[in-house]
Amino acid sequence: MTPCPHDGTSTAQPERYPQALCSGCVDRATDLAGRAVAMHNTSLYGGFAARHVDDGSPCEQVTADGAVLVDGRPYRGAEARYGGVVVEP
Repeated sequence: MTPCPHDGTSTAQPERYPQALCSGCVDRATDLAGRAVAMHNTSLYGGFAARHVDDGSPCEQVTADGAVLVDGRPYRGAEARYGGVVVEP
């Protein structure tokens, strides 16, 4: 277990992503305009996309560039190597 680089929560960090944020921080991610987003894979074979939490509409900004804010601080969301999503500084 290591501390999350954003809030210090003790979390199991994947070896490939030692700077990955914990799931609690990822759940607080917003687009650059401040709307909450949920990031996900687009299929069983990968891909990356984001949707606005409030209405389920696609978030084109995060899908295109991965730039998110967590508590106002910038991070980047992306597809993880073997599926899922990772958010890192």
